[in-house]
Amino acid sequence: MTTIDRQLIGYLKDAHALQQHVQAALSELLTAAADEPEMCGPLGRYAERSRAHTRAVEARLRAHGSAPSLVRDAGMLFAAVVEGGLGRSRRDPVGRHMRDAYVAVHLQIAAGEMLRRVAERAGDPETAEVAAAMCDDASMMSRGLSDRWDLAVDMSLRQHGVRDVPPPPGSGK
Repeated sequence: MTTIDRQLIGYLKDAHALQQHVQAALSELLTAAADEPEMCGPLGRYAERSRAHTRAVEARLRAHGSAPSLVRDAGMLFAAVVEGGLGRSRRDPVGRHMRDAYVAVHLQIAAGEMLRRVAERAGDPETAEVAAAMCDDASMMSRGLSDRWDLAVDMSLRQHGVRDVPPPPGSGK
């Protein structure tokens, strides 16, 4: 196995672990925003796409004679569970979950970009295509989350009993 092949497999394993983390972050946000269809609809669709990307990454690992890294996956899942548990114990508002999901999709973009570029250099167009799809979907989700910051703030304030909040400046509402 060449050095670039080892690098490619390492990036695939990282992408798989990150997919696990993103799914956990999305699950927390979906739970926190269960009563907001404007938030849950796009998040639910993205969660489905994220699971599909996870399966695609697993297939690419198998194509290279490898498998996901249980240690990396467990580490990412442990971090997500700890974050989620701390959020509940501190009565974290949906805003914190929104922030975590936003960060997670940007990590996904970065991991996907690195994976795509290494795959292209390794002559693996199938993996490059999987990585590009991950990046495209994560970029779209990033924009979708960005469009919902005010909704997340409203939801967070409502969780803490704040009512009759004026609309954001410049919103025309």
